[in-house]
Amino acid sequence: MDGTPKRDGTVGWSDPGSAELGDELLAREDEVLDSYRRMLIEQKNPLGINPEAWITCREQGRHILTECIHVLRHGGPVPFNQQILKKTRRLGGTRISQGIAPIYSVRAGSLFFQIVMDFLGRLCEGRPNSEQYLMRVLPVLQTAITRRLEEGATGYDLFLLDVVRDAAQEGRHGMAREIHDRIGSAASLALRQLELYELTQNVSAVTDPRLGGLKQAILETLYTTRDVVTELRTRTDTTRSLQVALSAFATSMVFDEPAVEIRVEDSDDLLPRAIGDDLFIILRECLRNALAHASASRVAVDVRVVTGRVTAAVRDDGVGFSPESRRGNGLASLHERIQLLGGRIAIASAPGAGTTVDLSIPLFEENHAGD
Repeated sequence: MDGTPKRDGTVGWSDPGSAELGDELLAREDEVLDSYRRMLIEQKNPLGINPEAWITCREQGRHILTECIHVLRHGGPVPFNQQILKKTRRLGGTRISQGIAPIYSVRAGSLFFQIVMDFLGRLCEGRPNSEQYLMRVLPVLQTAITRRLEEGATGYDLFLLDVVRDAAQEGRHGMAREIHDRIGSAASLALRQLELYELTQNVSAVTDPRLGGLKQAILETLYTTRDVVTELRTRTDTTRSLQVALSAFATSMVFDEPAVEIRVEDSDDLLPRAIGDDLFIILRECLRNALAHASASRVAVDVRVVTGRVTAAVRDDGVGFSPESRRGNGLASLHERIQLLGGRIAIASAPGAGTTVDLSIPLFEENHAGD
């Protein structure tokens, strides 16, 4: 196309002007990133100050610019790259280990949006159809930044979930050591002394039934101790960690209302760790929506794990909405995550009638492979 406006007012994306703008942005990519770091340092943002953090921050910025350049050159967005998003998610945990709070990532994302738009504005000065180019690249830029911030937040929450799990496991291992060293050792010593008594006094359970009963009681104590220690050392306790992590997230939202109730039932510890991670992300998003948008007085999260399946429900008594008329990225993401797990999700809501999200995920034997 020659760059003339179409009937809808937009410009054909194969026109030389759009491709030329994309080429110029590519040629000056380093200039944009250098300006970005300079302003991060001026704002005392550790993402610019910390050399290790800046390496990954620069990489993320380059990926975002690549998406903007692609839409200018070819008209369509860059194909979805799941590996980049997974890497971004891992950065959420890395930032914590670097001592960088999530708020700095949010500020950095806002700053990057401002720098890129200002830079594009200068490049577009005097160009025909420049407004159409900017309006096309703006949502791509905004979506790319927002998606990375969301994945980073998910990584941050999963890191905290791992911290909860590790603390719980360390507590169980400590308890196992105490039981083994104190009760197990004492019972073993008592059994040895009883056997020594039998030898020195030339008696046995046959000649003294009370001796046999005492010996059996000590043996049962040893067997029970062994079973308890084994259970403590092998139990994953994913559900307990899930409840603690969801409760911590609800508390971090700092709302006086609504009242939040979280119940997780899994008496046999059937929930695999890998499924627990995805379930936490899904329920956290449902909980976030309810706390931020429902204007409810009560929100309840119920999770139940049985052989072969986990079911969960998030209910609120808030303002409700019409699911048919709301097709945002958040709902689409929930459906995608559930489908990847082979599960089902149902959202029941109506204006003024509150909202209920029901989901069901099958638990297969291979789900335990990552535990």
